[in-house]
Amino acid sequence: MGSRGPRLLRRTTNHVLDALLKAAEGAWQGHPKELSALRDIIVALEASAQFDDFYRRSYRELLDVVEQEKMEQRRTNAFGRLMVHHLGPLFESGTLDRAFLPNIFSFFHLVLGDDAGFYGEQCLRLVADLKAELGEDFTWDAYYDTLSAKLILWHTLTRIAGSFKRWDLRKDWFMKLMQYTPTTVSLGSNAFVTREVDHDEPHVFGNHQFCAFFQALFSPLTEMKMADEAAFKKEFGTDPHHLIGPFLVHLATCEI
Repeated sequence: MGSRGPRLLRRTTNHVLDALLKAAEGAWQGHPKELSALRDIIVALEASAQFDDFYRRSYRELLDVVEQEKMEQRRTNAFGRLMVHHLGPLFESGTLDRAFLPNIFSFFHLVLGDDAGFYGEQCLRLVADLKAELGEDFTWDAYYDTLSAKLILWHTLTRIAGSFKRWDLRKDWFMKLMQYTPTTVSLGSNAFVTREVDHDEPHVFGNHQFCAFFQALFSPLTEMKMADEAAFKKEFGTDPHHLIGPFLVHLATCEI
């Protein structure tokens, strides 16, 4: 590990100490001895070598956090790409706004629970294996076309269909979820920052968007090739229409 990162942490901490001194100068007017003592302490802290290990350790911890975040993004990216690649035409045509993607991913996680992370890990490994095998010939379409990816997609879709047993209530809940725009972003258990929200041009998610979204999302099950249908029957013991028939009926009658 180089020294640039720890030096940056030291400079950042020194800025905080300088701010503390300025605040004390304003608050302790008329107390020159106390202020002088505090100034000496801060100067010593800013130059102290005793904090070197602390800065190095803190920087390593920050690097670990960054790597974990990158891993989570890659995992979400692989699973997320798999789940939404059939929605591409809707985004391109403007039927759906890409601003809905965070809420869509939240929906997948709410339905799957801990399995979302499990599927994410599987997708990440699958992409890594394909890239190692295909090299520069790797494409995301090659990933989507693997049986392993299709099985993850099918299991997720059947879980989603199962969550819509009470169609009207679930539909209403889903549309409210898509319209939700958080006004704060959590930085910890008790720390939040305000998120800027554009209220001038709200993104619309009504019945038209709902029907278009789910019909596109479930198109891998409603427009299956014979080979895929055979693989689906082998995995689930029956075809999609027998497994999630009521949901597909609602979907077929959903008016765009």
